[in-house]
Formats: sequence, C-alpha cells, structure tokens
Amino acid sequence: MNKARLQGLSAGIIFTTTIFAGFYYGTGLSEGTTPTSKEAKENVQPKDPDKDSMEKEASKKEPSIVTYKIKVKTNMTTTEIADSLSKEKIIDDAAEFEAYMNDRDYSKKIQIGEFVVTNNMTYRQLANTLTH
Repeated sequence: MNKARLQGLSAGIIFTTTIFAGFYYGTGLSEGTTPTSKEAKENVQPKDPDKDSMEKEASKKEPSIVTYKIKVKTNMTTTEIADSLSKEKIIDDAAEFEAYMNDRDYSKKIQIGEFVVTNNMTYRQLANTLTH
C-alpha cells in the first residue's frame, strides 16, 4: 500500500468518526444515558424473600464440628482406621482416605496411641496426626 492510499484511508476513518460523533452529540442521544442516583435506586431489582430466607437459614446452620478420639492399636490396618473415622463421621469416604494414606506411604508410618481428630481436618492433617 502506498503513502497516498494510506493517507486517504486514514482521512476516511477520521471523517466517518466525525460524522458519527456529530449525529450522536448533536441529536441529544447522549443525554440521559447515564442514570441519576435517584433513577439507579428506583431500578434496583427487588429482593426475593425466598432467597433471603434461604441465605439466613444457611448461615444459621453452620456445620457442626465432630471431635473423635481414635485409639490406634498394635497391628491396626489403614482400612480399620478409615472405617472407624468414616463411622464417626470424621471422613466421608473410607476408601478414598485409605487410598490417600497408601498412595503417600502414610500407612507405613502410623503410630500407636490415642489421637484427637475432627471432621473439618483435611486428609493431610489427619495423616500427619496419625503418623506423628
């Protein structure tokens, strides 16, 4: 593209933009596009009372923390520990916790003794508690 064509294209773009701006601002279309604070307050969507009550109920029902004192005995397997934790609602899935312990070699490091665990502990926190 040569210099003259580029200058002509640029002039056309500038001319077209000027025409559009003239019509937009000259005809008053730009006025009234930004709402006043009063208009904005009037246009606020009314709150759904059902949604509000559901949110209040959800905030009232904070998850209760379950504490459990697990006694790990000699020759106790990871399966037995996972089943015990699942039965006491500390973990949701015994098989998943057992797989976690086995995959990361925590099952070989479990200590004998009594450990206090809660249902809001992560698998990693549970594994660290049982192995230290």
